[in-house]
Amino acid sequence: MQDVADMLDRLDALGATRQRVTLDAVRDCLGRHAFTSALLTSGLLALSPLGDLPGTSAILGGVIAAISVQMLLGRSDLWLPPFLLRRGFAGRRLCQAARVLRPAVRILGVVVRRRLAWLTAGAFERAIAAIILLLALTLPPLEIVPFGATVPSSVITLLAVSLFARDGLLALLSLALMVAGGWFVVALAG
Repeated sequence: MQDVADMLDRLDALGATRQRVTLDAVRDCLGRHAFTSALLTSGLLALSPLGDLPGTSAILGGVIAAISVQMLLGRSDLWLPPFLLRRGFAGRRLCQAARVLRPAVRILGVVVRRRLAWLTAGAFERAIAAIILLLALTLPPLEIVPFGATVPSSVITLLAVSLFARDGLLALLSLALMVAGGWFVVALAG
C-alpha cells in the first residue's frame, strides 16, 4: 500500500499548494491510479446507502462501465467530460481528505499488499476490466431487487483495490466472491 500512501502525499501536496484544485489537476496527479481511484470511488458509492436510491445504481453502473471500457481500450489517461474536468474545490478539502484516508490506508496495508502482481497487469488487468464491465452492466437491473447490487458492487470495489495495490491474491479472492455470489443467486432462483 506504499503506492497509495505516496499518492495521498502527492494529493496532500497538490491541495497545500493551490487554493482551488480542479478535477483535471487531481486526475493528472493520480496518473495511472486515476482509473482505479475512479472505479473504487464509484464502487464505494454503489455500496453506500446512496446506491439504494432509485436510479443511482443505473448511473453508477454507467460510470463504472465507461471507466472499464477505457481500461479495455488501453487508454493511458482517464477521459472525463471537459465540464467535469473544470470543476474544482478548495485545496484545503483535498488535504483534509488525504489526512482522513491515511488511517484507513494503514489498516488496509495490513491485509492488502503487492503480491502476485502479474495477475493485475497487462492482459490480466484488461480481463479484470472486462469483468468489472460485466458487473457494472448488472447494476441497473439489480436496482429493483432490495440490496441486489451489493454483491456486484462489493466485487467491483475489491477488484479496484486489487488493481490499485497490485494485489493478485485479492483479485483471485474477489473473483471467488463473484462466483459464490452468482451461485447463491442461481440456487435461490432454482
